[in-house]
Amino acid sequence: MQPLRKDHVDHYKDFVRDEFSIASNRVEREISQQAQDKVEEVGDKFASVIHKNLPSLIKDMAKKEKALRDFQQKKYSMESDLRFQTQKIADQISEIFNNIKKRNKWDMNKIDIQVKDDADPVEYITKKIKKACYEEAEVHARAQHKLYHALENKKKKCLNILYTGSHIQPTLVELQKEMATANIQLDLPNSLLALPSGAK
Repeated sequence: MQPLRKDHVDHYKDFVRDEFSIASNRVEREISQQAQDKVEEVGDKFASVIHKNLPSLIKDMAKKEKALRDFQQKKYSMESDLRFQTQKIADQISEIFNNIKKRNKWDMNKIDIQVKDDADPVEYITKKIKKACYEEAEVHARAQHKLYHALENKKKKCLNILYTGSHIQPTLVELQKEMATANIQLDLPNSLLALPSGAK
């Protein structure tokens, strides 16, 4: 009788391992298929096996989930519609404001009101209106301010007084008087205002 040599043992050891691995994989596939077949056969009924209330809870959850989806869809639709309508009005306001801004030559950039989540369009246009109001009020105040319109002429008159080539004392006295009409004080030393010796 021939004994098993080491090379025989190694060969059959590898053969046994390979064959049993193949057989094990085949059995695992059969078990998996049988389990899948059972799932197809039993279906949703297994929920009641897990817990008697589970099927009704799942049904309630499905209703609530559908209601949520419907609400979200309506909310999105309403939000989009409101945003569109608001932007439409914002565009009208922008056009009106920009036309008047151009006509009145207000010192500000063209406006473009955008309805966005991170901005307040009402605050934006309110600030622009206040700025426009200030500009109009400033123009009106300037038009009504008598001294504002007289200043340029008074300045020219003061310069003409200086250019007359007259003596310093009468020149400065006249300059002091004219500047006073513009509410500008010219302080002169008394020595300059004193009459020259021999003058009457």
